[in-house]
Amino acid sequence: MYETKKRSFSREFKIQICQEGESRLKTQAQASREYMSGSNLISQWMKQYRQNPVNCFPGSRSKQTQTNQEAARTKELEAAFGRATLENQILREANALLKKIEMEENKIKK
Repeated sequence: MYETKKRSFSREFKIQICQEGESRLKTQAQASREYMSGSNLISQWMKQYRQNPVNCFPGSRSKQTQTNQEAARTKELEAAFGRATLENQILREANALLKKIEMEENKIKK
């Protein structure tokens, strides 16, 4: 039999994938295909990330430096900003659609 080598992923890599998923840049299936990892593994990472985005995936480093904590917080805020931007875009498009429908209804009434 052959020996399979277990791959290990850096904390930064896991957080990047989770943030892409949270900001809806990629689905778990897309990330799984792109990074050649199992979708179950990505699901586990997402669950851990959602529970504690700042201190998730500690690995062998149990203590983070202040700089790492700030970087994690910045990434968390960037993900939130990405979600808010996407929501705003959806709302703008919905508003434009509603205005178009109103204009067409007004034309029909005349």
